[in-house]
Amino acid sequence: MKGFTYSRQNIILGLVVLYFIFSVLLNILFGLDYLIPCLWKTFFGIECFGCGVTSSIIEILKGNFQFAWEINKLTFLVFPLLLFHSIKEVFFKIYKV
Repeated sequence: MKGFTYSRQNIILGLVVLYFIFSVLLNILFGLDYLIPCLWKTFFGIECFGCGVTSSIIEILKGNFQFAWEINKLTFLVFPLLLFHSIKEVFFKIYKV
């Protein structure tokens, strides 16, 4: 039963990641904003430190670094760390280090 729960969690996480990738591609290619809204801002009406990170990363991918900086400065710390971690994980999975 534990294996079934683990695979169900992977399916849910996979679906969330696919939705996120799809919504980012829609935003980059067509300018449609279907990103997941910030729950903190929705419930309490104030922005958290993470608000705008996704939009800022999209602007970085488009090459708009100045606008990305204006949206959320934290992205310039989070994005390189996320990129480094992702590359490290892929490297460890490939070479099984």
